[in-house]
Amino acid sequence: MNGDRTGLTEQKLGRHGLFFYPIYALLARILSRLGYRFLHTHIWLIEDFGQLAMDLDVYLKRQILSGRKVKPILLVDGRTPANEALLAHWTRYIHVVRSRAMNFLLRPFLLFPEVVDVIPAYSIAHGGASHNHEIQRIWGNRPPLLQLSEAEIAKGEEQLRAWGMPEGAWFVCVHSREGGFKPVHDWAHSFRNSRIDGYKEAMREIVARGGWCIRVGDATMEPLAPAPGIVDYARSPAKSAWMDIFLLARCRFLLGNTSGVFVISGIFDKRSALANMAPIGAAYSLFPGDITIPKLLQDASGRTLSFGEALADISSEYYLTTEFAERGLRHIDNTPQEIVELGVEMMDRLEGKFVEDPEDAELQARFRALMRPEHYSWHSAGRIGAAFLRRHRHLLDALAPLEKGDHGS
Repeated sequence: MNGDRTGLTEQKLGRHGLFFYPIYALLARILSRLGYRFLHTHIWLIEDFGQLAMDLDVYLKRQILSGRKVKPILLVDGRTPANEALLAHWTRYIHVVRSRAMNFLLRPFLLFPEVVDVIPAYSIAHGGASHNHEIQRIWGNRPPLLQLSEAEIAKGEEQLRAWGMPEGAWFVCVHSREGGFKPVHDWAHSFRNSRIDGYKEAMREIVARGGWCIRVGDATMEPLAPAPGIVDYARSPAKSAWMDIFLLARCRFLLGNTSGVFVISGIFDKRSALANMAPIGAAYSLFPGDITIPKLLQDASGRTLSFGEALADISSEYYLTTEFAERGLRHIDNTPQEIVELGVEMMDRLEGKFVEDPEDAELQARFRALMRPEHYSWHSAGRIGAAFLRRHRHLLDALAPLEKGDHGS
């Protein structure tokens, strides 16, 4: 083992590696005792918006929950952060090293386990339950790690006024995952996409109830026609890294889908109502207060699978569009009315108006009982939209077993 490590270190340090190895080994031992930990990350942690939020939030919360006091060090290593403003927020808890020279000097420490924490182990799960849902469920109602400064709030509210939003008005961020942001590999996950058209009726309902809707995302997205109370921020000249964070951290809630954008709202303690969730094994959200509705699944003959069939099938864990296509399986987007009902439920819950009747509780329990430990969102404490389950109660197996387990509540 030591010989393998020495060889790897020599590759990192060049032909003088054997000379420097003892120095790094000694320094690693000292840094370990002082509580420093270099974060071993995958490339997406820095370059993906959702992962930059999710992975670091889950990692830090896990340390706090376990009582483990560490001083994390993140090597940017020449990568371009998905959002500079979000990375700046994390510097409250993490030493972020940007200098290429310092990254070169510090990178070899990643070969010494005693001074390394591996980030993917906390949140990545392909074909199994995600630990990030478990950590967020345990975290529960504790305060968020991040919050906006007064200066950020004042600057953001100035932009809201520029859009014509009255002082004291509330707004909802809206986002629907499209393929333009990551066109190189969107083909792999296009089953997670959905059209913004499906959200327009819900936006009109939000405006009718006195709110504003701000569509977030990027400039490649399908344009929204101008309408009272609706701002197409994604394609606006006002778009910036800091404004992205302000909007997602200050909205009443996010109306979205599978895109990791909802994680940014969640880590700032804002709720999300998420439609078009897929695959069905990932139907539940990361955060306990969120509400979701999954896409329905049809087989090659056009028959809609029951929830029991869909969740018992290996396709509930599929990660790639091609896996569904090879079996002739097709996802059906949620209808505009289903998304309206989802948004209304979230508004009613936040206003304290939602009343769950016994049938709603039973339907929730029956859907939850169909989840299995290998499903991505097994540990989630989120909920499925009440109206969605009422509408599709015929897709719930009549005798779904009500087994108790680590499913949340």
